[in-house]
Amino acid sequence: MKSANAARKEFEAELLEVEQTLHEALADLFPPFSQMVAQELRRSHPLWRGALVLVAGTPDRDEEARRRQRIDLAAALEMLHLAINVHMLLGETNRAEPTHSSVLGSTILAGDYCFSRAAALAVRTGERVVVEIFSDVLKRISEGHLRRLLEGEEAPFDEDRALCIAGVEAATYLARSLPSVRALALRFTESLADQHAPEQVTSLWNTAKQEMHNLLTPIQYARWEAFLHWWHTPSP
Repeated sequence: MKSANAARKEFEAELLEVEQTLHEALADLFPPFSQMVAQELRRSHPLWRGALVLVAGTPDRDEEARRRQRIDLAAALEMLHLAINVHMLLGETNRAEPTHSSVLGSTILAGDYCFSRAAALAVRTGERVVVEIFSDVLKRISEGHLRRLLEGEEAPFDEDRALCIAGVEAATYLARSLPSVRALALRFTESLADQHAPEQVTSLWNTAKQEMHNLLTPIQYARWEAFLHWWHTPSP
């Protein structure tokens, strides 16, 4: 059985692969699109949406094909987050600026490119259900932002929460998780999305860890512990 330290190293190595996959998917961008997207990607760190996918997507018996699937899924989720953030920049453009039209066009094109890359990464998992989950969450996020704009809702739509829940739904599907494991991962994710402070996350873990210990394999449990350790000390 792998040690907690080994599980942590594997998790961190996979997270690095997620970031590498993102950079590879964006490699064809050129200025000014590349600078715009690179800036938003830096703002996306730490990549906790993808990190959740990596731990929730760990099957009972891991293999290289499953590993590659969850890395592509994690990258797809982060790319979708990036695409949404780039398009949200449209609201920050100054209509009075002489360069408004060109900035507007660049922002739309850069966002559309990221959306296409997110879709391609989701397709790379080879699972139709994953693509459907992505399509559904994008629809819900778009509708949420539109409601805020059209109906004047004060609170912004929590896209991070929607993305994380969708990511864990897709990840547990890829891992062929038992319904009880899937439900537990989703409950923890929903709570985590609502409470970001380290002490709150520790409290959540202390509440859930006994049930996780009972339901998960030792490797799965060790990877959730690795996520918790990373959450408190994420790489820059």
